[in-house]
Amino acid sequence: EAIKVAQEIAQKSPIALRMAKEAVNKAFETTLAEGLDAERQRFYMLFASEDQKEGMRAFVEKRKPVFTGR
Repeated sequence: EAIKVAQEIAQKSPIALRMAKEAVNKAFETTLAEGLDAERQRFYMLFASEDQKEGMRAFVEKRKPVFTGR
């Protein structure tokens, strides 16, 4: 079961995974307001990424995305 979950996670955007991990770690170190602000900043950065654009294209084209980590 753990391997199956790990394989699913490994197919996601590397940059999105990295920023999600950063946001979770930040949540343990800050107030709720600071954590939400950090999450918002990461969201804006991710929305401008090549991986986000690839994810949207893949969704529209009904195919699996090919993420590059950019």
